[in-house]
Amino acid sequence: MDFKIVNEVLLQNIDRYRLDRSRDYYKQGYIEESFFSKEEDKISLYGTVASKYQREIYNSFLIIDLNDKKIISSGCTCEDFNQNTTLNNHFICKHIACITLKEIDNLKSNIVNNLKLKTMDIKEQTRPKVNTRFINKDLLNYFKVIPKEKVNLEVDITSYLNQTLEVEFKIGNDKLYTLKDFKQFATSRVDGNSIMYGKDFIYDPKSSYFEDDEELAQFIEDYGLSLVDNINSRKNRYMILNSSLLKRLMEKLKYKEFTFNYNRKTYNPQIINGYVPIDVEIKKVGDKIVIFNNDNLPVPLSKKGDVVFYEGNIYLISGTNGIYYKKLYELLNEHKSIEFEDDEISECLTNLIPKLKEISNNLNMDESIINNITKDLTVNYYFDLDDSRVICDVKIHYEDEKEGKFVIRDIEKEEEAVYRLYTNYFEREKDKYVFRGTDYHLYDFLTTEINRLKNIGQVYYSDKFKEKKVYNSSNIKVGLGEEINHYLEFKFKIEDVDEREYKEILKSFKANKRFYKLKNGNFINLEDDQTRELFKLMESLGFTNSIKEMNVHKSKAMYINNLLIEKKIPYIEGIENTKNTVDKFNNIKDANYEVPRSLNADLRDYQVEGFKWFKSLESCGFGGVLADEMGLGKTIQTITFLLSQKEAKSMVITPTSLIHNWKSEFEKFAPSLRIGIVHGNKKERESTINNIESFDVLLTTYGSLRNDNDKYEDINFDCLIIDEAQNIKNPTSITTDAVKNIKAKCKFALTGTPVENNLAELWSIFDFIMPGYLYNLNKFSSIFIKDESNLIRLKKLIKPFILRRTKKQVITELPDKIETKFLVELGKEQRKIYKTYVDEIQRKLQDKYESNDKITVLAYLTKLRQLCLDPSLIVSDYKGKSSKINACVEIVKDSISNDDKILVFSQFTSVLKNLAYILDKENIEYNYLDGQTKAKYRIELVNDFNENNNKKVFLISLKAGGTGLNLTSANKVIHFDPWWNVSVENQASDRAHRLGQKQVVEVIKLIAKGTIEEKIIKLQDDKLKMIDDIIGNELSDSNTFKNLSNDEILDLLT
Repeated sequence: MDFKIVNEVLLQNIDRYRLDRSRDYYKQGYIEESFFSKEEDKISLYGTVASKYQREIYNSFLIIDLNDKKIISSGCTCEDFNQNTTLNNHFICKHIACITLKEIDNLKSNIVNNLKLKTMDIKEQTRPKVNTRFINKDLLNYFKVIPKEKVNLEVDITSYLNQTLEVEFKIGNDKLYTLKDFKQFATSRVDGNSIMYGKDFIYDPKSSYFEDDEELAQFIEDYGLSLVDNINSRKNRYMILNSSLLKRLMEKLKYKEFTFNYNRKTYNPQIINGYVPIDVEIKKVGDKIVIFNNDNLPVPLSKKGDVVFYEGNIYLISGTNGIYYKKLYELLNEHKSIEFEDDEISECLTNLIPKLKEISNNLNMDESIINNITKDLTVNYYFDLDDSRVICDVKIHYEDEKEGKFVIRDIEKEEEAVYRLYTNYFEREKDKYVFRGTDYHLYDFLTTEINRLKNIGQVYYSDKFKEKKVYNSSNIKVGLGEEINHYLEFKFKIEDVDEREYKEILKSFKANKRFYKLKNGNFINLEDDQTRELFKLMESLGFTNSIKEMNVHKSKAMYINNLLIEKKIPYIEGIENTKNTVDKFNNIKDANYEVPRSLNADLRDYQVEGFKWFKSLESCGFGGVLADEMGLGKTIQTITFLLSQKEAKSMVITPTSLIHNWKSEFEKFAPSLRIGIVHGNKKERESTINNIESFDVLLTTYGSLRNDNDKYEDINFDCLIIDEAQNIKNPTSITTDAVKNIKAKCKFALTGTPVENNLAELWSIFDFIMPGYLYNLNKFSSIFIKDESNLIRLKKLIKPFILRRTKKQVITELPDKIETKFLVELGKEQRKIYKTYVDEIQRKLQDKYESNDKITVLAYLTKLRQLCLDPSLIVSDYKGKSSKINACVEIVKDSISNDDKILVFSQFTSVLKNLAYILDKENIEYNYLDGQTKAKYRIELVNDFNENNNKKVFLISLKAGGTGLNLTSANKVIHFDPWWNVSVENQASDRAHRLGQKQVVEVIKLIAKGTIEEKIIKLQDDKLKMIDDIIGNELSDSNTFKNLSNDEILDLLT
């Protein structure tokens, strides 16, 4: 049942003291109003409660989840709630509890009423059936439209000496009749039945209306329904008013003329809300204060005293003030004056006079009293320790109290002074208050609540109590030593705290505890901002629970320095030592490193910046991660750096698919560097390794490195660089171990995606470039993976050693279009099939030369091109992989992760369909367009791709979609296979790179290494005009090959 849940929630969230106070308030009638509402599984309680002396009205509410039996929200305008709600989101003050207790009773009453209704329903179901024809007729008569007739009500009230009030009502229109039976009237309005009051008037609720008297009629109806159903009550023509009914009736009569019979006279009174005209004087007579009555006092008409009659009018007194006035009236009416002396004077001025001022604005008080009043309250709290128990003595006094001043006591503040101690778990013991709470309560009291007592009075501590401490950042001493052998000494100490407790202190901090209680009974505040920042710093530096000092590598100096400045931790001694290390690094970073003159390229500004970044980190003995977005030239920046290290021994490790790209880039941009390729068969690899002195840079693959790992045991490189560093993202893989086994003075990683799935991948890369910088994996996981609040610190830790730029960041330096040739090495099976076809075609071509059958030649060349793309296009039982498709899919996935949109062009629709099949398996959305696509649908596909951000890929047949499409939402173009005529490729690229394009467009050409595709690219570069001529009438036109010699055609195959 709802009331049980509400009661349970109340008891779980309130202390005994507040609950007792709330019960007193409820019993004494301090609730002005209250109500509840229920929506599904939520109940809301609302109400207003008067303060103990009616000086304030507090608005309160409580909202409860009936399913979870928990507080959703609570609120009150009292000071107690405002001060405690910051510590407890579900705080319940005495006012909230008061309305809750009342609504619990109301909920109980509702259950009883519902049971009565159910009983009535059962009785209704047992009634015999009747003829529906008569029911239908009666129903139609009931709803028959009848013109409305205005009905008037007349009210006559008579007051008797015994404070009994009788009301007589008359009803009618032209002629009025006495309303003799209230029960009958009420039932008539409920059931819709008519009543005959006389031959000239029948009251029919369906055809009558009261206009301004409707509220009064409703009042009579409510009264009638409340009457016990017996003969006497039915025939009683007078309504007998109790105190509650009287005030309610007066509220209804505020704007109605009525007669009031009092003391054998008849009046037509007005109903007045406001001050009551009481003519009393308050004088000082000797040592006494006397209240005199100068005139007739307003007469209370109700037992509550909240309705009074004075000089022909009726006054309504608000709240409980009527009770106080009635008592005053009775005394003054009998004695004409009331005398107060000694302690009674203070009570009179404190309690009685303020109440009288609320009731009347016509009080006359002697100046001698007004000028001799004091109400300045002083509260003193004296705290002490008694056998480790916290005790408090409270002293309350008023200023000038001993000099004969009249005291107006501030009862609420007096009570608040003691109440504050109760709310902080102090209990009265003889003449003192003793703390009985838990360690949590004591910690809250010492850190927060004891200071709040200063808002009430003065707080004094004994010498013993001052020993009860809460340590914070001001009690912690931290020191940083000078850099010695690349390390800084970091140590800390908490004053007066045994170092053996440091372990438990840090453990409590990691457990997110609010405080730690020391063995001596004192506390360490773990919520203090600067303390938390220090402990977080220590944790991120790798402090264990059991040590008080450690050596920190200089690579963390920038991190420490920036954090201390940013977080403003002022109490660290030796901070200048980190600054010295940082200054050294900045001096190196700002050095004017010159780009090697032998570099065969013009670097853009951001690429020069990347080169200098390499140099500065290497000069400091650090490693780094170059994480530029794909297409910004990580390779050329790295080659520039390696060229500047020409006298050093370096090695670059790449995926197999990229090794020839690297070799080609080295030859193109740094031809002076001697490159040793450690790839191919075992004999070739060993030969290169054994002749390492003949090379400046060794270039190998991850696969080759795994096989040759033992060959590098005695080799120490100056610089080691890994490309596509995500290949070592798995910390436990064989590849990762093989890479980390290579010894080098400095190490760099290149990757556009340092983190793909989880932070352990980032750790693995950093464990390669700077082993130990991010600790071991377990500690890294504990600090950063399991505690997300430390991620900002992780970012600061790695920031100096990661360089990442996106195209958007450097767009002002980039050309409008970036073109990249991506060399793909065919897999073993694919290369074998390709070579077999090359041998066969070469043999056949020797026979065909004499007939000059160029169409047959083109057919052969087309087959070779298809084998480069995907052998399954012409070999039906081929079960192997396609290296180009794999490379394309990886580029697509990587691009999508960077929120790119990609166009993929191929002249072979079968290739596009194979790509589509893989994209489907990868759940990558795409659009597809080839020569079979109707013109109307082409436009829909284009619009869908440009407008739908979920569509990241568009597969397009080169012939069908190379012209006439506007696809400026794309910023990446992949040419899956090279076209003989580069201008056709350019036209296709310009589907994205055209007017309206707001992003840099990257064009990637996938080239199968060592195949006819490389020859086509060479022809594009060397014989562009000749290729243009060949393409003039498409490949099927034999005349296009007239200018190609036999040797040139054969050269395409080798």
